[in-house]
Parts: sequence; structure tokens; C-alpha cells
Amino acid sequence: MRNEARRPTPTYDAFISYNSADLDSVRRLAQRLHEQGFEVFLDEWCLVPGETWQEALIEALDSSPCCLVMCGPQGVGPWQNEEVHAAIEARVRGRTMRVLPVLLPGSADTTWRSAPFLGRFTYCDFRQGLEQARVFERLCAGIRGQAPGPPPPAAPSTPAKPAPTDFRSRFTVTAGTWRRVSAVEAARGAVITGGGAPVVLYGLPGVGKTTVLCDVADECRSDRTVLALPMGGTAAAEPRYLVDEVNTWLETAFGRGLPAEDLYRQEWPDALAALLRHVAGERLLVLLDDLIDGPFADTVLRTFAALPDTVVLATARGHLGTGHEAVHVAVPPLSPKESHEFIAHVAKSMGLPVAPEDVTARLPDDVLSHPLALRTFLAHTRFVPAPLLTDSRLPVDVLSARALVATVVARLPAAHRGALAHAVALDRVPLADLLEAGVTLPPGFTAALHDLAGRCLVSHAAGGIEVPRLVAEALDVADPSAGRAALCDVAARLGEAVREADDTALAPLARVLPRTALMLVTAGQWRALQEMIPPGFLDRLNSGGFWKEYVLLARALISAADHLRDVTPRVRLRVRVSRKMGQLGDTRAAWDLVREAETLAGALDSTSLRGDLAGLRAFLAYLQGDDTSTLRELKGCVELRTRDGDAGGLLIAHKLEGNVHLRRGKYRKAAAAYRAALAAGGEEADPRHRTDAETSLAICDFRQGNNEAAAVRLERVVREMRALSVLGELPRALHALALVHESQGLSARALEVARQAALARANDPAVRAAVDRLVWRLENLGPGAGPRAGRADA
Repeated sequence: MRNEARRPTPTYDAFISYNSADLDSVRRLAQRLHEQGFEVFLDEWCLVPGETWQEALIEALDSSPCCLVMCGPQGVGPWQNEEVHAAIEARVRGRTMRVLPVLLPGSADTTWRSAPFLGRFTYCDFRQGLEQARVFERLCAGIRGQAPGPPPPAAPSTPAKPAPTDFRSRFTVTAGTWRRVSAVEAARGAVITGGGAPVVLYGLPGVGKTTVLCDVADECRSDRTVLALPMGGTAAAEPRYLVDEVNTWLETAFGRGLPAEDLYRQEWPDALAALLRHVAGERLLVLLDDLIDGPFADTVLRTFAALPDTVVLATARGHLGTGHEAVHVAVPPLSPKESHEFIAHVAKSMGLPVAPEDVTARLPDDVLSHPLALRTFLAHTRFVPAPLLTDSRLPVDVLSARALVATVVARLPAAHRGALAHAVALDRVPLADLLEAGVTLPPGFTAALHDLAGRCLVSHAAGGIEVPRLVAEALDVADPSAGRAALCDVAARLGEAVREADDTALAPLARVLPRTALMLVTAGQWRALQEMIPPGFLDRLNSGGFWKEYVLLARALISAADHLRDVTPRVRLRVRVSRKMGQLGDTRAAWDLVREAETLAGALDSTSLRGDLAGLRAFLAYLQGDDTSTLRELKGCVELRTRDGDAGGLLIAHKLEGNVHLRRGKYRKAAAAYRAALAAGGEEADPRHRTDAETSLAICDFRQGNNEAAAVRLERVVREMRALSVLGELPRALHALALVHESQGLSARALEVARQAALARANDPAVRAAVDRLVWRLENLGPGAGPRAGRADA
């Protein structure tokens, strides 16, 4: 017989009281304390599922000599306030209880001193970052009830600094290029006198804004850590790319990156601000290249400028109309003196047989004043004598900046011009990702790139190819059809790879497709876009966790459907994006898409589309915890699905109904809804939704004490998921099966299954956290610590 005696209450070194908004920082501190040998009570580690948590918290506080009160940006939470009162009352009753406020990054004095009686206690101040060794020593001493003592002698060696950032390579700017002294000095002066405001360098395309940015950065970086971010392309179209880049930099430079699930639960401005709070005490130099005027640029500038002791430098295509107090510095065309110096520098570095005086005498002012056009002309003198390029009989407008580059492009062999058109279509796409995804490059493309690079028409950047905008525009002038044909060819090659892609090709395709999709949108190649991304591939991206790519591509397809006036895709793609935005926590944007879809012409004429919209409204209401609205919308959805004979839609609707009842603890109603879902869908239903409903039905059996039936059903579902490669919901099913085995007294088997769930790595952060808690409990607390039959953390 299983031992039913209540396990003795453990004794802890410290009880951790915290606001759930600060859980990430709290976990990191708790882990460090655990590594130092302290037994700390953190509710998500120590509460036993099925027991009354209020009583367990009181018992843990009573058995702890120290209460750590974590104070973050949101202050002390309501239940946390009760814990603090209980700890202080214990002191009043004469019990040895130390109350130690711990100030987390982002907290202010008012957020913790305003808590009743808390301001009179000595605190540990982590507001400058959780990695402060001396503050952590004070925290450990406070838990022990000891004075921290004087700090240890300073180590003779200099603390390690983050590795320098190679921002020139990041922006495709060659080191040792000619330095525009006047522009650099003007920008540097703006940094010094600007009072900490961002400095934005703006000017015409190709005048060298990014080169000036890098030269100014060299003078301003000193001991600052550099964050270099390209702001065009995917970052401007889908800001979560920017958030991911900052998170990667934060982990690489400081080891402070955040889990992806913590970022995806917030809107992107909040996620960016949350990341930057982790470097609030660092001296930073932030470089933002190619900002585009609009709300995105405004938000980015405001967020980075809010950091203390941070220099923000940016480039833009024009003066930004931002409400932020940015200092704008124009990067003008070259002066005659600068043109002469520039020609001399390029001729020497490239070994060209030209004299600056001869070139300046032959070329018109608009060419001499434009660095990119001038460099292109000088590179071309490798192959054609300068006098022929500047024949006086040619009209002056032919030798204007764009016409000059267009002439160079027009004189290319046809194969090279085709390769240049493909390079434009593949601009900044990593070639290694193309090859890994199984995309074939056009014949002769790689060989032609070498000659194009020698003429300064393309450059290699970050494993891909970059084509200056002026060159791309020149190609449109010289051969208007070449660019469109190459872009459609690239899209067709990608579409073929998408249709043949196995799971290993998903990641490289997710990195390649967004940029090409944006180019197709810009070019108005709507059919090519639709053929490149079949709807089933969006489902694969979603299941694989490529959510920002899923959203960007779906939005691109919405643009195509709108232009082609395809009613059904216009509605259903908005439904897709709305569901995902809701899942990512941006319910405001999700509801905006609902209203947008409902106003489309013809959206309410179709029973099927009305059912889609009713189901979407129910889903969003469910995410917001509005069960009454969810059930009301589901009633209408089921009627529409039944009328339309949509078995798959009925399965999903009944499954959501079951989820509502399961959340309410009404297990019989939930089980009935899940059985209705399975009956409606039948064996031909979508395996992902069907097996998910089976898992939920098994959880209902378990909650009602029918453990044997739950175990049989879950074991069958797990086998089926593995056989069909429906792995997205596998961790949840394994977690439920482990709980069932634990309730049956099969602790070793439960631990084995729980570890399988941990290895499967759920996309849902809530499931992942539940699995991690279960594995920890089974490994550390052993048999008898888990739930009885019908009581589970499922």
C-alpha cells in the first residue's frame, strides 16, 4: 500500500516572496542561491499539485528564518503584501524572522518604500543588474543573519569586457576607407552637444551615410559596448526580428538573453524595453542603419534614447519627422575638394591608372559629388579607358549619377546582367541557407559574381550578396524586365524547395522566405508570391515555432489577396494572423484584424467564412478569460459549421468548448465536449487537433479518478503522435501520462515519461514550465510527493 502519511514540512533557509511580473529575475536569483547551497522556498519549485497552496505558503513561511521580498518595477503585489505582513507579524510575536527587501532591475524607491513597514529594513540593491557580485554577497550574508563585512581586495586583473563588435562588417563598410572629415566632425559635434539625444545622419542614397556612421562610431566607442542593427528589410516589416537580434546580442555580449517565451508574451515595444532593462547599467553605443520614417523608427529611437549613458547614432534616407528630440545631421554630396581627395584615395587603393585632376576635369559636378557613382566610374576604368567613358559628345544627363551606373550595367554581357538581376533578387539573403534549403542557383551565377564585385556593382555581406540601391535602380533603367524576371525565377525556385521541404529545411527556408516575400510585395508580383508560399507551409512554420516568420509571410499573402480581390483568402489569412497575434499576447491587434475581416466585401455572405469568424471571436474571448462570450460565440459557430457540413471546423469548436469547461473544473461537461469533437471529426480529421482532443479527454478521465482509462488512452495517443510525426502536442500528452503513472504509484515510469516530455520541448511555455516542475519534483522529492488519483497539475 502507498504511504498516505503527510510528509513533514521542510525547513528552508529563506522564503521568496515576489510579484509574478518579476518571475524571470526571481528565478535567476533563486537558482544562484540554490547553487550556493541555500534551501530556498520558491512556490513553483516547492508547491505540491493538489494541495491547498495558501496553507502551504503559510507553512513554508513559518519554517523559514528569512523572508526575501523581491521588489521589481511593478512594486509589491497584493498576495506578496500579505506575505510581508505575515513575516513582520512573526517578528512582532518575538520569532526570529529577518525581512530582507531585494530591489530588482528597474525598480524605483517609491515602488518598495511605499509598502507598509518595508522601508525601514536594510535592503539588497540589484537595480544595476543581477550580476553584481558584492550585492549577491550581501544577500547571502543576510540569509545567514551575518554582516557582510568589508569587500575583498580588488583583483589585479581587469574584468572581462564583452568582445568588440565588428560593426563595419555588419554594415558592409570596408575598414580603411576614405574618411569624410567634415561630415564626421559635424556628427561628432552633435553627439557632444546634443545632450544625449539620438544623432540621425540623413542624405541621398549612396552619399556614404553608413561610412560616416562607422567613422563617428570609431571615435565615440571608447569603452562602450556596441550594438549594431540594420533597420531596413525584415526588421522594419516585422519588428520581432529586431527584438530577436537584440536578444541574441544581449546573450552574446553579456550572457543575459531572455527565453523566447518571455518575449513572445508581450507586444514588441514592451519586449524590447524588457530586454534593454537588463543593460540599464552598461555604457552602450547603439548604431541603427537605414531607419525609415514612421512609428517604428519613432518607437525604436525613443526606447534606446531612454537608456542612461547611451550614445545612439542612426542613418536615415531623409529627415525623420519623429516627435522625439533627435539631432539631425545632413551628409551632403561631396565638395570639389572632397571629390579630389576621394578619387586619389580610391585610385591608390585599387591601383587605377587615373589622375584626380584628369577625372575632375572630365566629369560633371553631379557625378563628382556622388561617392557611389564616382567609385563605380573609377572601378570601370579598369576595363575601359577614362576618356572613352567621358566622351564630350555624350549629353550631360547621360553622365548623371544614375545614368552613369546604368551605362556600366548596360555594357555588361547579357549573362552578367542576368546574374546582377538575380543578385538584386537575392539581396542580403544568406547563400548557405539557400543551399541548405535545397534551392538551386542559376547556371553561371556564382562565376559572374566575381566580375560584378570587381566592378563595385555588388559586395559580399554576412554570407550573402548586397547590391547598392543605385545599382538596382540602374538595372531597372538599363533592362526593366530583367529584375522582374529574376525575382519571379527566384520565387519559383523557392516555391519548388518549399513543396519538397522536409523538417530539416524549415529553418533555412524561414530565414530566406521573408526577405523574398517583401521584395515580391514591393514589385507587386502577387501570383508569384502566392505560388511561393502554399497555405500548408504556413501551418508547418506555425507548428515548428517559426512564429514571426509565419506572421510576416501571412501578412504578405494578405496584401496579395487584397490586390487580387480574392474574398476567401482575404478573410481566412486575417483569421490566421489574428489567432497567432492573440496567442502571442497582442489581443488588441488580433481584434483589429477581426473587425477588418468582418468589413470586407463578401465576408459575411458565406456560411463557411461566418463560421471562421465566429470561431475566431470565440478563441480570442477564451484567451482573454471571457468564458461566457466564448460559449456564446461557439454556439453560433457550431450552428454554422453544422449547416456547412464542416467536420474539421466542428472538431475545433467542440474542442474549444471542452477547454472552457476543463478550465472551469467541470470535467464531465469537458469530457462530453471532447467526445463530441472526436465524433464530429472522425478518423479522417486533422491528426493534430484529433490527438489534442484525445489528450484532453484523457485528462478529464484522470481528473474524475478513472486512471486506468486515462493511461490506456494517453499511451495510444503518444504512439499515434510519434507515428504521424504530430510532435507539437506530444510534450503535453507525455506530461499527462507521467502524472497518471505517478498517481498509480509507478514513480520510476513517471520519471522516465516526464524526462521524455522535457526532451520533446513544448512550444507552449506553460506546458514547458509544467514539465520542468514535474521532472524536478520526481527527481528531488521522490515517491509519495506527487498527486493522488484525480488531482493533477495537468
